[in-house]
Amino acid sequence: MMSLALLPVGLIAIAQTRAVTEKVRRNTELALLATVEQSAVEERLAIQRALGVADSVSVMVPDLLADKEGCSRRLSMIVESSERFSFAGIIPTSGIMECSTTGETLDVSGLARVQEMLSSTGPLVRVTMNPTVSQTPVITVSIPFYLNEQNAGRVALSIPLASFVASNEGVGVPRPEALKDLITFNAKGEVLTVRAGGAFNDSRLPMGLSLASLAEQKSTAFSSNNRNGEDRIYTVVPIEKGQLYVLGIWDARSGLVDQIGGSYPAILFPALMWLTSLVVVLMATHRLVLRHVRSLRRQMVRFARDRTLREDGSGSEMPAELREIQNSFDTMAYSILQDEARLENAVHEKNVLIREIHHRVKNNLQLISSIVNMQIRNVSNEETKSILRRVQDRVLSLATIHRDLYQNNAAGRVNVGHLVKEILENSVDIGSADGEAVQVKQDIDDVMLYPDQAVPMSLLAAEAATNAMKYASSANGSAPWIHVSFKVGEGKQRIFRFSNSATGEGRGESTGMGTRLINAFAIQLGADIDITATEDTYTMTVIFEAAEFLPQAESY
Repeated sequence: MMSLALLPVGLIAIAQTRAVTEKVRRNTELALLATVEQSAVEERLAIQRALGVADSVSVMVPDLLADKEGCSRRLSMIVESSERFSFAGIIPTSGIMECSTTGETLDVSGLARVQEMLSSTGPLVRVTMNPTVSQTPVITVSIPFYLNEQNAGRVALSIPLASFVASNEGVGVPRPEALKDLITFNAKGEVLTVRAGGAFNDSRLPMGLSLASLAEQKSTAFSSNNRNGEDRIYTVVPIEKGQLYVLGIWDARSGLVDQIGGSYPAILFPALMWLTSLVVVLMATHRLVLRHVRSLRRQMVRFARDRTLREDGSGSEMPAELREIQNSFDTMAYSILQDEARLENAVHEKNVLIREIHHRVKNNLQLISSIVNMQIRNVSNEETKSILRRVQDRVLSLATIHRDLYQNNAAGRVNVGHLVKEILENSVDIGSADGEAVQVKQDIDDVMLYPDQAVPMSLLAAEAATNAMKYASSANGSAPWIHVSFKVGEGKQRIFRFSNSATGEGRGESTGMGTRLINAFAIQLGADIDITATEDTYTMTVIFEAAEFLPQAESY
């Protein structure tokens, strides 16, 4: 709320700051332009003086040409009266110069620069690196003169470049430290003087611009990288419009404002004010809301992890709204703890009842097995004894399952692998009591199944073991054998494989009851049975998928 309240003030301050910044930038540009113009005052005065002298001489040309000897003498006097000039002459359109400070007749009609000069109709300022007379670099200033109102030639004055260097040493306006170069040039982009940094080279110029393109602009200041990639500020000031320009090159590492003394950014105050308001808002939000919300979150995490509740009085400093949330959470947590306690008691009672049921069923089945065993001892007929023993095996298999259900605590599931081992051992012990010993090989995993599949699977294994002990035989005189494997396949697949040695004679005595029971148990499992019989081996493979627990429709 405080931050939003300060937003209009901040926007107004930013708008005012932008206006002030723009004004400062413009004033800075003007200051830099003025500094550059003032730094080039020597060059400006020299060029303007030369133009003024040339203009004065152009008015006197008719009189001077009338007395050629006196003309050269008067031009020499003009040159001698000024330390700036090294040559003066009147160049007619024919290019034959008879009046000059040399006192000789010079033919300059074949020089390209002279023809360019004569073809011009206005004042010209040019730099000549190899002049015909002076033999040293000069700046040539020329103005046309007229005879009978027709352009008859030009009056030319030469200023040695060396004089500018000499005059700038310790004279004039001091060059600012940030001013790296001060270059004067004409409208064609020809460099006239380089006051700072030695000889001129193009790497000092702004990227993508030439001196000729800079001469087309008005007084301006702009930032750009030079051709070496260095950040610079360039100022262009016309000294003589259309003729002479000065280019100032400044070090831009600290910006335009810093070039004139520097100051703090005007946007600093509104930015600090805005940041201060945000800090105050954050502190208030943390003290009033965030720390209490974090505390409540920690309580929720701790309660979800180990059912631990907060100590009384920890929320006394909370705002009313958060205190209501805290009280609601405490009430909910206490209700959850009470409900969980009631559920744990109910589950415990249910488990006790279920285990008691399995225990009693196991005892009853063992009692039935004992009764059957008594009947076996009282029966003299061997076939009847065999039938009763098979019934006893089935009853003991069921008793074993209920015993495991009574003893195990694996969410109602039974280790059928362990049951198959016990059933196989019991069947081998009972079957071997009156007959030949059988070699048994086992490869059985721990296979966990719910009772709906554990019972038929155990009974199927018992029938297979009983049949194997009944019909196992060997034609070669070797001991009969049984191979049993119960493996966990891919996903929910379970594979039960039972093999035993058998001869054709032994298989022919089957009544078919065991096979019918095995098929019935396989149907309950939802299994596929594959039986393979050879001359000496009988193999049964049962493949099914372990079922998930499905509660009854009336369970809640």
